[in-house]
Amino acid sequence: MQAYATPEQLPVDSQLPTFSRTAPPELTEAPPASSSDHAVLDQILGRLADLVIDRLLARTDADVNDHDSGWLDARGAAAYLGMHRDTLRKLAARRSIPSHQDGPRCKLYFRRDELDEWRRSARRFSTRSSRLRAVS
Repeated sequence: MQAYATPEQLPVDSQLPTFSRTAPPELTEAPPASSSDHAVLDQILGRLADLVIDRLLARTDADVNDHDSGWLDARGAAAYLGMHRDTLRKLAARRSIPSHQDGPRCKLYFRRDELDEWRRSARRFSTRSSRLRAVS
């Protein structure tokens, strides 16, 4: 296997040039700027900031609207809350968690915003529901 470095050295004549640590005076001195240049730059930056804010607000509003109005079935709600479907169904049967159903023995549906509110509330686990065993 061959090494990456070679034992050959560069000839003394072809040494890399050294640079001084100070910049040339023509680079350190900024050309004098007029007040009209500053006004134009401020106007451009202000317009750019307005566009960025408009785009961020549009994306945030779209995400919030999609997030709040989302309906989930039992599988999606269980995944969203991080619990097993059977645990979620038992909580819904005890009316410990907000759920919606078309009729008896019909499929359960959950609203994402109601689940978020339930998660934040102190009523999350009652003494009855704390006896439920989490199955994963």
